[in-house]
Amino acid sequence: MTTRTAAGLPESWSVSLPEFEGPLDLLLHLVRVNRVDLTDIPVATICDQFHETLRLMEELDLDIAAEYVYEAAQLIYLKSRMLLPRQRNERGEEEEDPRQELVERLLEYRRLKEAAQSLAEIHSLRREVWTLPKRPLPEAEREDGIELGDVSLYDLLGSLRTVLLRYDYEHPLPLHLRGERFTVRSQVERLLASLEAGKVLDVLADLKARGSRGEVVAAFLAVLELCRLRIVRLHQTGDGGILIRATGARLAEHDLEALES
Repeated sequence: MTTRTAAGLPESWSVSLPEFEGPLDLLLHLVRVNRVDLTDIPVATICDQFHETLRLMEELDLDIAAEYVYEAAQLIYLKSRMLLPRQRNERGEEEEDPRQELVERLLEYRRLKEAAQSLAEIHSLRREVWTLPKRPLPEAEREDGIELGDVSLYDLLGSLRTVLLRYDYEHPLPLHLRGERFTVRSQVERLLASLEAGKVLDVLADLKARGSRGEVVAAFLAVLELCRLRIVRLHQTGDGGILIRATGARLAEHDLEALES
């Protein structure tokens, strides 16, 4: 059973704290951790966890921007409003939900963040495309007073050949790279082969040894799948490492087939 603090946060948060780009980024993170609907935020819980995070930032000697403190005060104010009964206007209608403004801000921030991530992915993709820089060809030696009749058919063919060579030089054929495909099943079989030999694997070291981003994701999903099926068990070391050890249980064939479906 996971031990939690008074605000409902895991004790492991007191060891390491993720970096946030601002108070709204922290609020979105807390919403994801609590797995709640963004349009129905439990203000009391989020407020307590927000203040708990600020306290941890102070313990870790992190610089807390003024916007975090301002947002914390806004959450306290919103929490107090949620404790009071809703007032009605002259028409007998209840006043607007006090959380509405916060929800709209978070939705707008999430849209901007997703758009920024999409642009960053496009920029990262474009960085992998290389083109040859344009280089001026050496000027041909010319003589003054050349007449049209001095140019022969062979001279024209030679000029055409130079133009074609220059075109091929400046417009090389596209390079087609075949994408690598890593399946969760292949990573499961690789891990089981290592563990059956009586080894204890360091999960982080194994992930760092993978050759590409796709293989890292597939290997990580394989570890989670083996834990779910109770084929392996994870152990955390004192220095923050994570070890994986086989439990002795066998993986059924239908479980392997389910990984490819």
